[in-house]
Amino acid sequence: MSLIKCSECGKEISDKAVSCPSCGNPTVTKSPEIVEDKKIVEVELTGKKWKGRFMWGMVLFLGGWMMLYVSVGFGVFIMFIGVVMVITAKIGSWWTNG
Repeated sequence: MSLIKCSECGKEISDKAVSCPSCGNPTVTKSPEIVEDKKIVEVELTGKKWKGRFMWGMVLFLGGWMMLYVSVGFGVFIMFIGVVMVITAKIGSWWTNG
């Protein structure tokens, strides 16, 4: 650790300091190449509403699949509702997140 002069007030400060304790002037300790190397990560949050609709759609689809052995017409109807819910959940999630 060494001492450097503040470019604003001229007082000696640590080279590890983020800013000058006297005047608050930020110190540049990193080269611009290192700062430019950092990757920006964009996080998209999907609302619980869309996740819930997706899960209910999957449950209905699988339930309809199992119902095919009991009643074909009712099983197909439940599967259709499940597929519609899954599709609308995916579109809604995409629409709200861009």
